[in-house]
This record gives sequence, C-alpha cells and structure tokens, in this order.
Amino acid sequence: MKPKFFYGWWIALTALVVNAVISAPAFGATGLWIDSLETEFGWSRTQLSIAFSLGQLEGSVAAPFVGYLIDKIGGKKVACIGAIASSVGFLCLSQTVPITESRENWLDPAIFYISYVTIMFGVTLGGWIPMTVIINNWFAKHRSLAMSIGSVGFSIGTFAIVPFLAILIESESVGWKTTALGLTLFFPLLIFPITRIIKNTPEEIGEVPDGIEATSTVNSIPDQSVEIGSNDFSLKAALQEKVFWYIAIGHGASAMLTSTMMVHLILAFKHQGISLQTAAFIWGLAMGVGGVSQILGGFLGDRTKKHVAVCIFGCIQAIGVSLAVLVTNTGTALIFAIVYGIGFGARAPITTSMRGDYFGRKAFGKIMGVSAMSMMLMTMFGPIFAGRLFDLQGNYQNGFLILACCGFIGSLIFLLAKRPVLQKTG
Repeated sequence: MKPKFFYGWWIALTALVVNAVISAPAFGATGLWIDSLETEFGWSRTQLSIAFSLGQLEGSVAAPFVGYLIDKIGGKKVACIGAIASSVGFLCLSQTVPITESRENWLDPAIFYISYVTIMFGVTLGGWIPMTVIINNWFAKHRSLAMSIGSVGFSIGTFAIVPFLAILIESESVGWKTTALGLTLFFPLLIFPITRIIKNTPEEIGEVPDGIEATSTVNSIPDQSVEIGSNDFSLKAALQEKVFWYIAIGHGASAMLTSTMMVHLILAFKHQGISLQTAAFIWGLAMGVGGVSQILGGFLGDRTKKHVAVCIFGCIQAIGVSLAVLVTNTGTALIFAIVYGIGFGARAPITTSMRGDYFGRKAFGKIMGVSAMSMMLMTMFGPIFAGRLFDLQGNYQNGFLILACCGFIGSLIFLLAKRPVLQKTG
C-alpha cells in the first residue's frame, strides 16, 4: 500500500508562501523605500535607518508576547492578525510626509517611523515566528528540511518580488506611494491560505510529528537521537542553559548582517556605480542563491552536527558581507550574490531547527519569542551603525567590514552550542 502524503509538508509549503509575501516587501525591499524617501524628502541614511531599527526594537519587545500568544491561541490566528497589521502599516507608509520644516530634524520622518514599526509588528505576528513554531510542532525527524522549506519563503519572495517592486517604485506612472497602497490591499489575501491550510499541531487532525509513531527516534545522528517529546524544556529551564544564550548571540550576530544588508545593500551598490534596478536584481539574486542554499542547509542539518554546520555557513555569510565593499560592476556583484547567498541561506534553517531539537515542542513559542527578543536587539544596531558611518565617511566600507568581523566572531560561538540534557524532576 502506497503511504499517504504527510500533511506536514503542506504546512511547510504554505509557510513558504506566507513568509515570501509578508517578508519581501517589508524586509527585502527596505532599501527601495529608503532610496525613494531619501530622493523625495532629503532625509539622511541615519534618519531613515532608524525606522528599520525602531521596527526591530518593537519586534524585540513584542516577540516574547507573540510567543506567549502563539502558545495560547495558536500560530494560525496570530498569523492572520499579522497580515492585517502589515496592511495597516503599508497604508501609513503610503501617506508619509515630513512633519517639520527641517529635513535634518530627527523627528521629521516620524510618519515613516510609525509606518515601519507597524509593518514590523505585523511581520512579527504573521511571519517567521508563528510559521516556525507551527513547523516545529509538525516535524522532528525532518525538522531541518521542513524549516528550510518554510524559511526559504523570504529568499524566494525577495528574488521574485523585490525586482518587481523596484520597477513599480521607479515608474513615473506608479511610484512608491501607489506601490505601498497596492500592498495594503494585497496583504489581507494571505488570510485565505492561512485559515484553510494551516493546522497548529498534527494532533488537530489525528497525526503525529513526521507521520511516524511517537515512540520512534528522530534519527541516528549522535546529537539528535532523542525520543520525540522526551526533551521538552520549559521556558525557565531553557533560559538556565548556557547553550540558549550561545545560540541567541550567534544567531543575533548573523541576523545583524542580514538586517544591515536588507537596509543598505541596494543603496551601497547604487553608491558604488550600479543602477537601482540592477542593485535590486543582484539583491534578489543573492536571495535566490540563498533559497537554494536553504534547502541544502535543511538537508545537511538533518544529517550533521548542527552547531558545527551553522558555524561554517555563518562565517561564509560574514565573508560575503566583506566582499560587498569590493563591488563596482556586475561581475563582482555576482560573486557577492553567490558567496553571501550560500552562507545566509544554509545558516538560517539550521539555526532555527537546532532550537527545536535542543528544547522540544512544549514551550517552543515562548522560547522562540525570547530568543527573537535578544536577536532583534542586535539587528537594530547594524543598520544604524552602517548608516551613520556612511553619513560621516561617504561610503560603506568601514561599516560593512566592522560588522562582517562581528558576524564572523559571533558564528564561532556556535561551536560552544552543544545539545543540553533536560534534568528530570520528581
């Protein structure tokens, strides 16, 4: 008898679509919005970078609450709320105007700040955190591969959507305001696949993780051979483990590079002599390479020691960031896209699935929320630092290189992140 197709894979594919649609205009296209507002209103890179970092600050504050909410009412409902919040944020973005007479006043882009905080709140509610928690509930043996499929949505979305947005934003007949308004109408459409396909846990439809018996072991890899459900940490127990903080710091260092590239890469390439549309295409291509690499990372993550694999790919991502300062033509830009894409892509799903392997399912929403809080605090720093150095020095060279070194060192911390053992009480 032919085995039925495990429903969890539909969950992973739906997460891919949701992450692609909700994250690409907010994260992947950040440089396009900043370029448009800089051109129209004359705001500095530092001022405009603050909007993204405020969004990250809001995300870091909200993440534990989001994690609690997911464990309380389920990731599906939380994701629907996020789609609506993102829509409201882009409506605000379409109405951005200066609020003072001086373009150098730090509060002048306040409407943009409010818009991006709202957008980021929507993405926090609707994207990576709830989709990751849901996938973690559905998978154990193939957790890394499933995580890679869900998280590849960001790469696919950036690859497919950001160059298209660049065309719309640069068009005299459309422009950035109409593009933002169009996204306002588009985001609510996500509610349909979320409500129709997503199930919070396999138990809702009489399944178990991976469709296998709950007594089965995950696999034969030394750091993953643990029975399903036997390693479920509470949030308190997880926070008491040093490895929780090793992962948070290492992940934060790499995510800091990602946030800096999202905000500044298109702007940096334009400054270094590449057209805006070509820069957007290269950034999309880097995410396309990242998408392929995410599947590779998911495959390797289920078959190797995760903490070693994520260290290697995190270091490759940092090398990619350092190569960005050398880009002056399409050839060097392609080298950047390949190196950065490989490192960023493979690192992402392994880091997330490692938390699931190490801390289990029971309190994973809360654990992810607190993890994201510390990670997002680090992602705030990178864009503002790079933007400030650009305003002071007129280029991104020192900013990118210093951050690349921080990311490289942070990735080495993963070598300390070995699986914890839950101490049973009673």
